[in-house]
Amino acid sequence: MLIDKKLIGNKEEFGIEIAFSNECKDTEIAMYLKSKNILEFKHEGKIFTTCWDLDELAMWLRDFIDNLKEDPYPVEVKGRYAAEKDDNARDFESDDEDEMDKYYNNLQEWYFRHNWHHASSGAILASVYFQLVGNNIEISWDNRGLDDGFDFTYLRGGDVIKKDLFIKIVNQFLNDYADHWFVEN
Repeated sequence: MLIDKKLIGNKEEFGIEIAFSNECKDTEIAMYLKSKNILEFKHEGKIFTTCWDLDELAMWLRDFIDNLKEDPYPVEVKGRYAAEKDDNARDFESDDEDEMDKYYNNLQEWYFRHNWHHASSGAILASVYFQLVGNNIEISWDNRGLDDGFDFTYLRGGDVIKKDLFIKIVNQFLNDYADHWFVEN
């Protein structure tokens, strides 16, 4: 059973909605960007959002904010947002094995700094990229073919929000998460 449902921010611009479970250490999370819950998916005809133990995801977000700096996509490739660039960059081929290794290692290192999907701990989680661009945070996603039987509502897209708003809302989420799961009452 989920308790303590709370919206941090607002759905029209940027917001994170959370609800904690009182039966296990699961937290339901929705991330709204311009009124879209970019974590929403359908399974067996029902609509869901991510609900799981989010410790690893929270640590990834903390690390992302604490190390926030301009870090452009590592190769020149077409695409409006990081998710599209990352998809387009994966078509690179070369007969030089060292060149291939270097190219894909650079992509993977950048991916781990900017995409939280690898921090899912097994949750059904959208593949979302976060990137500082000037005074904004670009948030983009590419959920095509992620999990069999789970169809994300928003397959591919992106938008930008003000950096200060992003930091404020994510910090509040991280504080609420820590207060609920790690501070004894």
